[in-house]
Amino acid sequence: MQERYRALLLAARNLFSLTSLDDLVENILKYSCVMMQAEACSMFLPDRATRELILHSARGKEDAINLFRIPWDKGIAGTAFQQRKFMRIDDALNDPRLLRVTQNTGLVTRSMICSPLVDKDDCFGVLQALNPIDRPVFTRLDQDIFEGLTNIVTGALIRFDRELKIDREAKLAQEMALAMEIQKSYLPPEELCLPRSEMRVRYRAARTIGGDFYSSIALPGDRLLAALGDVSGKGIPAALTTAQITTEMHALAHLAKKGLEAYVTALNEELCKRLAAGRFAATTFLLYDPHGETMEVICAGQFEPWRWRNDAWEPVAVPHALALGIFPGQKYTATVLPALPGEKWALFSDGINEGRSPTGEEHGFDRLRDSLGTAGHAADALNRAWTSWENFVDGDHQHDDACLALILLKPEATLEITSAASNCKRARQFIETWALAAGYPDLERGRIVLAADEAVTNVIRHTY
Repeated sequence: MQERYRALLLAARNLFSLTSLDDLVENILKYSCVMMQAEACSMFLPDRATRELILHSARGKEDAINLFRIPWDKGIAGTAFQQRKFMRIDDALNDPRLLRVTQNTGLVTRSMICSPLVDKDDCFGVLQALNPIDRPVFTRLDQDIFEGLTNIVTGALIRFDRELKIDREAKLAQEMALAMEIQKSYLPPEELCLPRSEMRVRYRAARTIGGDFYSSIALPGDRLLAALGDVSGKGIPAALTTAQITTEMHALAHLAKKGLEAYVTALNEELCKRLAAGRFAATTFLLYDPHGETMEVICAGQFEPWRWRNDAWEPVAVPHALALGIFPGQKYTATVLPALPGEKWALFSDGINEGRSPTGEEHGFDRLRDSLGTAGHAADALNRAWTSWENFVDGDHQHDDACLALILLKPEATLEITSAASNCKRARQFIETWALAAGYPDLERGRIVLAADEAVTNVIRHTY
């Protein structure tokens, strides 16, 4: 009797220090045979993916037989697992629920004691003791010892399960952080300042990594190639897709010298070859030429851009085309629009307008328009809109990735004119354009232009 209680104390002390499931099972079975003074002990652990119980058994202290499987609703163990109830069976040979899984070992099951390993609503498995030694059946004392053993085993399994989950979550967090670093390495900086344009971006993934992406590429002639898109899916697969897309965007940027149509058509061909089946990218492209004062636009499955002019934000009416990566051979047609220095253009993904508040209300287009405002520099407008969106959405339950980009079309940095009255108009236009780019509202722009016009006129008239 003392040996049995000593084994119970050793089990309580040692089982909680083991870090391997195999070691845990082996020690449980070893202690069980000693405590129960039984010919064999078995432990059934559930495989929830296959709905089976995996049998681990030990006969005596040394012999271990692992990985025998039974359906988790069959046999005496299956009954204990499903019904979460303790069972003592004195005549197992005549019990119709007995599965003859021990015949190959030479062990004939005569009697058994069986207990589920239960914590609240969770069942971690089943523990069995087979054939008591030197007595015909298991006694009430055996049952008391077995109940104490199952409590210890259940506690050890709960601890092991929790540590396994913590370790798994830590590894997943490390993998996600690494994936986020890789994804960010493929995205350009959030601010690109060129002589004739600026692009600023704000981006927040719904998870650690996301499927929204953007691109800002400086081209010869002070041109800007800009894009903002959203790939199908979320998480690591979406992040890998964004890496592929942004890589191809930069690799094919030289084709933009032929125009946006040639560039996007070629990009679609490459993505159709490279993207996995079912993957695609809804993307809006802009190609700004400051010398021609034109903006080429292609909306491939994504929102049309917005433009600020005449002190108002309005969507730009352009045709919509298929997202990239769906059909090879698709030809994309660009819409060419006049684009004057001082204008601001906005691109955004559906995570902006569909961002939800804690009550489920969507952010919507009207809130976006109001938050962008009608005055201020492009950087101020972007910060204002992004802060408004962040304050509105439920950050703890963000349902989709969100990306917002603002592009400012800048005038030339300097103006050189001949001192002649006929050039006053050019000077007025130059000042007005810079006042527009700086974000001054209409009334203040008029005052600035009037003051500068008077100064320039006096210089032209009265200097030598």
